[in-house]
Amino acid sequence: MTASPQPAPSPPDAATTRRRGRSIAADLGMAGESRAGKLIYYVPAAFMTVFFLIPSLMTVIWSFYERTMFWMKPGFTLFSYINFFSSARFENFLMSMVHSSISVVICFCIGFPIAVFVRKHVPPAAGHRVLLLFILPFMISEVIRIFMLRPVLGRNGLVNTVLMDAGLVTEPITWFLFTPVGVIIGDILSFLPFIIFAGFLAMEAVPKYVFEVCQDLGASRWRQFRDVIVPLAAPGIFAGAVFIFINGIGNAFVPNILGGPGAVNAGLIATQAIIALDFPLAMAISAIMVVTLMGLLYLGHRVFNLSRLLAPLS
Repeated sequence: MTASPQPAPSPPDAATTRRRGRSIAADLGMAGESRAGKLIYYVPAAFMTVFFLIPSLMTVIWSFYERTMFWMKPGFTLFSYINFFSSARFENFLMSMVHSSISVVICFCIGFPIAVFVRKHVPPAAGHRVLLLFILPFMISEVIRIFMLRPVLGRNGLVNTVLMDAGLVTEPITWFLFTPVGVIIGDILSFLPFIIFAGFLAMEAVPKYVFEVCQDLGASRWRQFRDVIVPLAAPGIFAGAVFIFINGIGNAFVPNILGGPGAVNAGLIATQAIIALDFPLAMAISAIMVVTLMGLLYLGHRVFNLSRLLAPLS
């Protein structure tokens, strides 16, 4: 006895296709928008695919290639990862993560109160000008900005001169420069504006009447900050923190100029690997950094729902 053949499913008609398209658009929050408005969503998606996802995937693949004299050849080997995790490079990588974490905490303590103050007490137009003032130094090359800190932090620099003239110290402080402290100072001065900007962007989603309600209820400033402001601005705080952390472990300029021989981060290790023509090792370090970044973003989105950061713009 043979089973009767099942009829082939008929292709969906045009009405069904349109209903499915409207359903998908509704799921993406794009319902009710014009065709041009929908296309704008695909521009950053295409940019991310071409300039981030594809290069990141190729970096991961190349990290398993075999090293040759001047380049690398296709293959599958874990030698680059074993070389990284079994050497002092991994210890330096962990220390750079510690230094970056310290920079993140200090940037939050300095930068986020500035963002809250600008949001609460400065009119919107003036507030945007204040943010612009913080961003202006970034119009100068990063190398120049970091190098300009040398005469400020050096033994006979501006900071030591002021401290000695004020009678706070009797001799110059030498650990401002060419130490891990110098790297942390450089990271803070280089990336502080980003947590201010991200914090202000997140605070713009908070209506000002929320602060007035807190004051009417008699909440102290510390309790407003801890129980209201920080939870509402958590996505912006996290975005700024991730930016500072990733740049702290990946930016080779700061340890190279301010840190001296004892300060090494992942970016500097990758640079040294490229100079030594060990491209698979450089790719492996880059892949580790990409995985670290993606893991932090996934964790942050699960905990803080990072899409809330764009709420003021929608």
